[in-house]
Amino acid sequence: MGRLFLDIFSIDRLGRGIYPKLSFIFLMLVKCSVYFFPLGDNDLSGLSVWYQNILSDPNLMYENGMIYDIPLTSGNIIYMFHVLAADFILFAGSVLYSGVYIRQYRKDHGKDTPGNSGYLIPPVYLKPISPGKLIGRLLIFLAAFLLLIIPGEFLVLFLFLIFIIIFPCICMYPACFLSGDTGFFGSFAEMVKITRGYYIINSRIMVVLFSGLMLGNILTSSLMSNLPSMAYVIGPLIEVVFGLAFGRYIGIIYCRMREIPGGGLPVRNHASSRS
Repeated sequence: MGRLFLDIFSIDRLGRGIYPKLSFIFLMLVKCSVYFFPLGDNDLSGLSVWYQNILSDPNLMYENGMIYDIPLTSGNIIYMFHVLAADFILFAGSVLYSGVYIRQYRKDHGKDTPGNSGYLIPPVYLKPISPGKLIGRLLIFLAAFLLLIIPGEFLVLFLFLIFIIIFPCICMYPACFLSGDTGFFGSFAEMVKITRGYYIINSRIMVVLFSGLMLGNILTSSLMSNLPSMAYVIGPLIEVVFGLAFGRYIGIIYCRMREIPGGGLPVRNHASSRS
């Protein structure tokens, strides 16, 4: 398990190392821009006071019409869109890292190359997707994500427990689609199929990664009051590192799931029949 985490956070170990370094620098600039070069007005103190008043007495929202008096200026709205855009770009960078990792893995291993376990990956799952198709599929995925994010948020709000349960499975969709193995709709069925036998390990690793990210956010929040300049760098650094590490893990486990379907649960002559 320790070696796996070491590999997950070795985000610069991908191909010749040029892409992950450029990706890291770009994402750091994007996330730091929210603090050092914010667009619009980043003074949200009025909104914070309004929110605290609503929490203290929810009836105020209806009695005094406070729901219509949200203290947001046009500058505040621009700034909030800047923050959301930076988060979305980091999300896109994490997804793209997964696709690039899978593509590089297949370029490095070639056809019918035995994995560390002795299993043979079927040749159909060792064909790397072309860079053009990878970017095209990424754009399709991001466009669909933007269209579904608002109804998806309402679904998560009311079915949060169910969402948490199926999250380790949903995370495999971008890998299924960006790998080029299946189409847009076929990837939904494929993400369920390939996670058989890997649900527990995916859940365990994701809990550890998200727990580490939450601890990093707590550290950043504590630094904001005393050392804000340091927090402006450490906060984005933690988010970018964990974002790329998460994308790397999705790539790693996807290749592993193709190498050993079912987590090794099927009879082993299933692998030998391929050889």
